[in-house]
Amino acid sequence: MLKLQEEENPPNVAVKGKSDKPGGMFASFHKPAWLLLAVSCATFMQGAITDGFVNTSVTSIERRFALSSTHSGIIVSLYFFTGVFVNLGVAYVGGRGHKGRWLSAGMVLYGVGAFTYCLPHFLSGYYHDSQRGYGDDGDGYSSICKLEPSNVTELTTSEDQIPDSTAGVNEVSNYLYFFIVAQIAFGLGSAPIYTLGIVYLDENVSVPKSGFYLGILYTSATLGPAVGYIMGGVLLRFYTDFRKADIIMMTPDDPGWVGAWWFGMLLASPVAIGAALFLSIFPKELPGTEEIRRAKVSVAHQRGGEDILSTRSDFGEKPEDFFLAMKLLFRNPTMMFLNLVFCTEGIIIVGFAAFLPKLVETLFGQTSSFSATLVGVTVICGGCSGNFIGGWLVKRYRWDVRSNLYFCICACFCSMALMTGILLRCPHESRVSTLDLEDSIDCLSGCSCTSVDHTPVCSDDGMYEFFSPCHAGCTHDFKNNTYGDCICFPEETVFLKGRCEAQWCPQLYFFTFGLFLTIMFAFLPFIPALHASLRCVPESQRSLSLGLSNVICKIFGSFPAPILFGAIFDSTCSVWQTDAQGNRNGSCWLYDADKLSWRMLVLIELLKMASSLGVMMAVYLYVPVNLQTEEDEGEGEEGSAIPLKTV
Repeated sequence: MLKLQEEENPPNVAVKGKSDKPGGMFASFHKPAWLLLAVSCATFMQGAITDGFVNTSVTSIERRFALSSTHSGIIVSLYFFTGVFVNLGVAYVGGRGHKGRWLSAGMVLYGVGAFTYCLPHFLSGYYHDSQRGYGDDGDGYSSICKLEPSNVTELTTSEDQIPDSTAGVNEVSNYLYFFIVAQIAFGLGSAPIYTLGIVYLDENVSVPKSGFYLGILYTSATLGPAVGYIMGGVLLRFYTDFRKADIIMMTPDDPGWVGAWWFGMLLASPVAIGAALFLSIFPKELPGTEEIRRAKVSVAHQRGGEDILSTRSDFGEKPEDFFLAMKLLFRNPTMMFLNLVFCTEGIIIVGFAAFLPKLVETLFGQTSSFSATLVGVTVICGGCSGNFIGGWLVKRYRWDVRSNLYFCICACFCSMALMTGILLRCPHESRVSTLDLEDSIDCLSGCSCTSVDHTPVCSDDGMYEFFSPCHAGCTHDFKNNTYGDCICFPEETVFLKGRCEAQWCPQLYFFTFGLFLTIMFAFLPFIPALHASLRCVPESQRSLSLGLSNVICKIFGSFPAPILFGAIFDSTCSVWQTDAQGNRNGSCWLYDADKLSWRMLVLIELLKMASSLGVMMAVYLYVPVNLQTEEDEGEGEEGSAIPLKTV
């Protein structure tokens, strides 16, 4: 273990940055290593809650509380909207205050928000799947084939056969507002984490060590969403009402299943409060920070305002200083082009976070749970490795701004080459669905099948999968999740409830390994790029520059990413869900894997090309305050930094 060796101070000389009570109970924690642990806990919990538990719970709360996709979209987007409106203010005001207290307040909001998010589960009654009241009892529509005359089109039926369940769906549940309040709390709480938290850590360590510390910090930030995603997926396999788990007749494969979406939030709430208490014990500056600050040499861009800021000790105390500070940041071409890079990379990361499991499911015919687990494990291994190695390289070779950016260019080109692995996929599966059997309509013409109840069934030989027992032509329900007497198949054929088991293909091995390398190289240049963006602005402007970067990335990266990736999926849909008149009304049932992989590759390659061009422009336009500074920075830091010792 490595820790910073504290310099000895004269016994009666106060050191700026010391705790108000020297020798107090928390004085032993006032070291960079402990601060790194505290801020890492904050980034881990932020990622686990908002990028893990929230994302995995969306489908469940839609079913549980009769919310439409529009409502769930509002819930998710409120987190980003709130961050856009408060990020700059928090970065500007908090950057001149006690950053640790701001971070602590943010985690308190996360704890309160997590508890609010799971409250609807305890305030509402037991879950009842509204569709399960319709079966082979003559009341409502039937999930099996009832031979009677009917003018039926493919996967549709007349309107009078469809039960009127719109009353519960169209009414906005009052529980929606609990989720809205929780997401607003998350948005407010996240504002100081990736602005003040990064600067708080960076200003308390020397430049050579900063990259390594930031690498560890972002490794925990990557680990959080992955752990939240995997843990959320596991919890969804447990029924939402624990006390009724033994008596329900559903399984996790049932379309009406609702898992324990709330349990992860319930566990996360006290952990977030604990992280807030941990952050509150740190002073405004750690012991030795003043010496580190004096040893640092500015390598900010010439037009970054270093000359103005160095002559005004009161800068930031007047309201008009905010607009001057923003003007100086926009005049910094290196920082602005790096923001462009963060936007394009953010589109890829956010889009993949939302749709990569669905991509694996589509290309390789795997189940949703397996795809989510595979992606989660791959993100943990690839993302954490990339962040850690990137931070270690910055520390090991003490790269200056230009060296960091040159490395980013190389990593971008490697990532572009690895992205071609998205073209790998399994060959078309041998099992056939009713969507592919054009000649099945003749034998099903008298069944009056509907598309309301999605109850997939698979033949006992695993070769045929259908939308429902009715679409398989089954006229008898054995009441044990099996169906028989299917008019389109031999008499002995039996269909089992649930989807057919996915077939394993060797291409998935190569795809998984390529995905690991792709994610690793996607995260590898992030710490060098972040390190360069922190160094190309004056130290007093770093909190505000990160706040501006977050706002730009959320507006031009996080917001359009899900829409853009969703449009790519929709453009490759082969068969849409339809209403009684045959009009498109709902989600896509079947995607064209060939078109999907190629269009996804083109989109990602264009974004990667934009990233490479942005880094090149950042290098080309970078001019430090003193051209000689970059050459002398390593020697200056090496001679004045606090030495490391091995414990």
